[in-house]
Amino acid sequence: MFRFTPVILDIYWTRHGIICLKTALRRLFMNIKKWNARLSLFTMALLLIHELYQLYAYISFYYNPVLSKAFGYAVASGFVLHGILSAVCIFALHDAKTVAYKKLNFKTVLQRVSSVIIVLLLPLHIFSFALLQGSVGSIAYIIVETVQVVFYVSLSCHVGLSFSNALVTLGRLEDKGKKRAIDRIVLIFWVMLALMMSIVITTTHAKIFHI
Repeated sequence: MFRFTPVILDIYWTRHGIICLKTALRRLFMNIKKWNARLSLFTMALLLIHELYQLYAYISFYYNPVLSKAFGYAVASGFVLHGILSAVCIFALHDAKTVAYKKLNFKTVLQRVSSVIIVLLLPLHIFSFALLQGSVGSIAYIIVETVQVVFYVSLSCHVGLSFSNALVTLGRLEDKGKKRAIDRIVLIFWVMLALMMSIVITTTHAKIFHI
């Protein structure tokens, strides 16, 4: 019997070696999944700061581009990395079959569809002000503003549906009743924030561009 024990995987090459390999890889991906959950919570915190600052900036007409872009790009980077790690974990761990909160129900579908929408609309969101500035008075202006609202709502839905899942992954939330209550509270908060962002930003844009 030949024994090979790397530091990370600790694999035993026996006639059952392939089983040990799968177990070691699964542990590795579970660790990745937990770090991804921590990343998602950290990104949510950055997103909340970013959106609250944007609200303040649009209401007060005081805008610090360095502060806004620093948090904005940090959130975008965190979200992209989180999306990549989530995709890896889904395919590697087959979460839809093995984890209770990942059953393919309406919430899971909405969570994954919203993540796709966010990724697709993120570049437009980043350059939205320049696009609006160059399309004042045309139908393109209305399209860009509408897409912005869709982006805010999709982002809020995704965060609202993902918060409790991150707590479950980290072992901080096990009670299903508490999970449902947290889902409702967090989702309502983020959707209300998205609606407030949409109203404040679109009306302020109208004032800025004299529409």
